[in-house]
Amino acid sequence: MTLRIASCTLVWLAVAGAAMAQPPRFDVASVKALPELAHYHTRSDVTPTGIRFEAYPLGFLIRWAYGLHPYQAFETVGPAWLEPGLGCVRYDVEAKTEHPVPVEQLRLMLRTLLAERLKLLVHQESREMTVCALAVARDGPKLRRSEKEDMTFTADGDLLHFQGALIGRLDEWLYQYVPYLIVDETGLAGRYDFDLDFMRYRDLATSGPGGRIDMTASVNKALEPLGLRLERKRRAVEVVVIDHAEKTPTEN
Repeated sequence: MTLRIASCTLVWLAVAGAAMAQPPRFDVASVKALPELAHYHTRSDVTPTGIRFEAYPLGFLIRWAYGLHPYQAFETVGPAWLEPGLGCVRYDVEAKTEHPVPVEQLRLMLRTLLAERLKLLVHQESREMTVCALAVARDGPKLRRSEKEDMTFTADGDLLHFQGALIGRLDEWLYQYVPYLIVDETGLAGRYDFDLDFMRYRDLATSGPGGRIDMTASVNKALEPLGLRLERKRRAVEVVVIDHAEKTPTEN
């Protein structure tokens, strides 16, 4: 009898271990490739019970799944069709869970979904590249501490108003003006209120890598009153390398 109980216990542990080893999955999920050469408006929604990404390229989805900045294409290495441009494939992704889960669990579930539906294979490695380091200027920061606990952002023409902003999240607005990965090296914690107007200095724009517009000088002019600046440096960066991905998803 004791031997039988021990056997049953071992079987149960083996089954439980196998279940724990299974990658996390959504309960219901749909991945659809959209027709090429059409104009799309992207929309997204992330809740504790699911995600919805409409008309996003695969590069964006991969970066979100791996906790990178979704718009910083420098953090992924792969074929050109993963990013916006000629030949880019966009996807509608909608997936739900029966019970609320943390956002990090949603990211893991999206990794599993992309692997199953698009046969995505990736690995992570460190690569040295040119970055723009966001740093404190020589005279120190000139920022107003905020009393807000959440960030709000409004635009008045080209003038951007930030309240309760985290300096480490400025790359979410700067990326479209700077053709390099932006890395926060300010060491500034807390929240701040400030205004920025990059476009006032648009005449300083030049051509950057890959033909992208480079407004680093324009951004630095706007950051000057805040006691911040962008400095071009070489850094080792963790990137996600796409080893394989198929354009057409398997059936939902």
